[in-house]
Amino acid sequence: MKKKHLLFIILIFIASCTQKTYLRKITEYLNASTVDEKARFMADNYHSYFMEATGEGENKNASLQSFQNWDAPLHPQIDITSYTVDKNIWKVKFNEQNDFSKLISFPGWKGTEVITFNSQKLIEQTVYIPDSTNPSYKKWLQPAVDWLQITMPDSLVTVYQNGRLIQNEESAKKWMRLLKQWKKVQTKQQ
Repeated sequence: MKKKHLLFIILIFIASCTQKTYLRKITEYLNASTVDEKARFMADNYHSYFMEATGEGENKNASLQSFQNWDAPLHPQIDITSYTVDKNIWKVKFNEQNDFSKLISFPGWKGTEVITFNSQKLIEQTVYIPDSTNPSYKKWLQPAVDWLQITMPDSLVTVYQNGRLIQNEESAKKWMRLLKQWKKVQTKQQ
């Protein structure tokens, strides 16, 4: 009886260590700030989907290009709030912040990422599901937009048109410069 009990404890310990290893990989993958950091966790046949895994989704190259165009330059900070595991499929709930959201004091975006690992322990599929209760960031951005319309309208039009963010690497970096200037003025006025 003691051998069975010891074996059971050893199996639980191994499973716990394995889960911690995968959770660390997921955390590093979600918080990567460069294409190289992100790519090292992705299988060659990686595909990403929005809301549900239907159609072809984005392949690895398209997904990395999309990441480079907006998320990478804004340095994502993703805090995992809970997760479940079913064999090689992880369902991770999180709250996402980045440089942009922090500068406008936006509370972040809640979401769920369903992550499937292959036998080589690389991510072969992700499905991003935004939380339906997420507020729009625009209420938090509006004071900065109002200030930029008055003080730097030519700069604003290069990053924000028709009430929409222009999402590319250059505009992400420019937003950071503009929002830091706005924040500096706001701090002096307080």
